[in-house]
Amino acid sequence: MRQKVFALIDETLAALKAAGTLKLEQVPGYAVEPPKNPAHGDWAVNVAMMLTKPEGKPPRDIANAIVKGLVDKEGIVAKVDVAGPGFLNFTLKPGVILDVAREVLRAGDTFGRRAPKSTGKRVMVEFVSANPTGPVHIGHARGAFMGDAVSRLLEAAGHDVTREFYINDYGKQVETLGRTLHKRYRQLFGEQVELGEGEYPGEYVIDIAKTWKAEVGERYLKAPESEWLPVAISVAIRENMKAIQSSLEKANIRHDVFYSEASLHAAGKVKAVAEQYKARGATYEATEARREGEKVRSEDSKAAQYAERQRGGTFLMTSQHGDDEDRVILRHDGTPVYLTADLAYHQEKYERGFDRIIDVLGADHAGHTPRIKAGMILLGLEPKKLDFLLVQIVRITRGGEEVKVSKRKGTVFELEDLIDEAGADVCRFLFLMKTANARFDFDLDKVKEQSKENPVFYFQYGHARCANILKKAVEKGQTFVGLEGLTEAHLARLTLPEELVMLKKMSQLPDVVASAAERLEPHHVLYFCQELITDFHSYYTRYKADPIISADPEKTQGRLALVAALKQTLRSAFALLGIQAPEYMEAPPEEE
Repeated sequence: MRQKVFALIDETLAALKAAGTLKLEQVPGYAVEPPKNPAHGDWAVNVAMMLTKPEGKPPRDIANAIVKGLVDKEGIVAKVDVAGPGFLNFTLKPGVILDVAREVLRAGDTFGRRAPKSTGKRVMVEFVSANPTGPVHIGHARGAFMGDAVSRLLEAAGHDVTREFYINDYGKQVETLGRTLHKRYRQLFGEQVELGEGEYPGEYVIDIAKTWKAEVGERYLKAPESEWLPVAISVAIRENMKAIQSSLEKANIRHDVFYSEASLHAAGKVKAVAEQYKARGATYEATEARREGEKVRSEDSKAAQYAERQRGGTFLMTSQHGDDEDRVILRHDGTPVYLTADLAYHQEKYERGFDRIIDVLGADHAGHTPRIKAGMILLGLEPKKLDFLLVQIVRITRGGEEVKVSKRKGTVFELEDLIDEAGADVCRFLFLMKTANARFDFDLDKVKEQSKENPVFYFQYGHARCANILKKAVEKGQTFVGLEGLTEAHLARLTLPEELVMLKKMSQLPDVVASAAERLEPHHVLYFCQELITDFHSYYTRYKADPIISADPEKTQGRLALVAALKQTLRSAFALLGIQAPEYMEAPPEEE
């Protein structure tokens, strides 16, 4: 309905321009929104106020001209009122609202979505990118679900989306992993060898060692490190990535591309980007970064911990473009730092031709984002293409205590542990229900309750209730006639204010999806569903004396159409977030 009002205003403005009533040399963006007070109509439009300055006329005069010259080819408007300083309040004909049920049923599972790749824009979303030195743990969980939901929404908004995982398979961490694996491998042959400080004690390394032993036997038992280390690293990363992908699959999360950091080094792209910066005059050699005042670092910061390692070398002038200081990209011995590889990786993203590049990162990476942005500017690339979605950590609690360790494994609490205990839908819902920068506690006890106090249960129960009503209609011999059998007479029986409110709200799903995708905020879709479900539960309870399935077949079919459209709207919205829409759930105790 909202798009119909937009089209109506645009056609009217074009007619007024042609008639010379308005100049309309430029038409600024204007809003079509539900009014705060439903008594004011169905849609409030601020176009007259937005045109005041370019037209040089009072907004009420412009509003009255629009009303007088209204072009309503489809005959959808019942009345238009000019309110306040110049708002246009549109009330649509009842048939337009009632027809929403048909539109939803006709669209089916595509309701709320634009045609695939219809915008022509290519978007890349990089998320998770967990180090391949171990399993995906709860520290990665929120970013994983957030990145997946954002990708789904961007696809629904009509963009061509690539989901990418950046594998940090280069450097000291993976070398340490390879050496740990070799020690575990030797232990399997009875050697007495201890792990050193900083090596990986997890049981998963033993499992990988068993796999490696089964593949190669004693081949690398006595071989020199130069021979076995590259193989050990490769096997460890291969097996860890298999486990990571398995965990993500369990969470209903997929990636299209797994991009290797090591491949950047092998292709010479890391050193090449450093040379490009030098050629652009964006670097200098020094023992420390230039600064106007002394930079004070927290003693706990990584910058402070590794200050000696990075002292001196080639500095990139990132402070010229928003970073709080210049950054080393080559150490004094000419070797690149991690930042250099990250800059090369982001340059490579631009080279692949994406129109929008989104990195989903933990909030602890907030300091990393300005230096990446600055690095892209120093390469002459458009910084507006690059977005960072920073995700705050969530505390997992049980019995009021924070959970960090798996009771079953005695190790870090993994994403799989969380899914096994709470369920993938519950995890996804709770991680998406707030803005990415909001902190909150994930209470494992609360999410297992089957009551309206559990937001996830209440959410899914809305869809299950719709499914159950349609099933009961079949059992009572009043099967819903479906889209083909639905008549104007059936829909005309939807006269209750609550019924019309729900239909109007259903019509907003495409706009909610488009807005949530643009803003990278999946929680707006959740809130939309929650409001609709709350409206339905309230309607269902209030009119129990005038039930949906009654002795009046015409009214029953009208109300079943409402229920079927609501069920489809919820199913479509759930799918956009990756949440299951159950056909059956036990009623909560308060409703049994």
